[in-house]
Amino acid sequence: MQEFNTDAFFAEFSRVWNDHDLDGIIEQFAEDGVYEASFGPDIVGGRAVGHVAIRTLLNETFKRVSDLAFEDRFFHYSNGVAIVEGTQKGTMPDGTKFETACVDILIIKDGKLAAKRAYRKDHGS
Repeated sequence: MQEFNTDAFFAEFSRVWNDHDLDGIIEQFAEDGVYEASFGPDIVGGRAVGHVAIRTLLNETFKRVSDLAFEDRFFHYSNGVAIVEGTQKGTMPDGTKFETACVDILIIKDGKLAAKRAYRKDHGS
């Protein structure tokens, strides 16, 4: 089994999300990976399981907030669990700009995201 390179993984993680690189994001997820977005109608925001559903949810998110950007400031990884802290900013469909604190909790198995759970402070919208 190949050793998990945290520096490379998190550098790519930040790049693909900021570039809205759907293929790159999907590549980081396991086939049956779970993505719980901070935006959406469910208690967890939006929830998607598997590559097709994750791609659909991400596509909708990046269309709705086309300038969505992330500044990841802190990464911690231990025993398959990672915490990413930072900020996200963008413009909502009604033109309202936001910048808010966010945290991702990642479950990583065999070098792939088994789960990504995103949390953010409510910015009032």
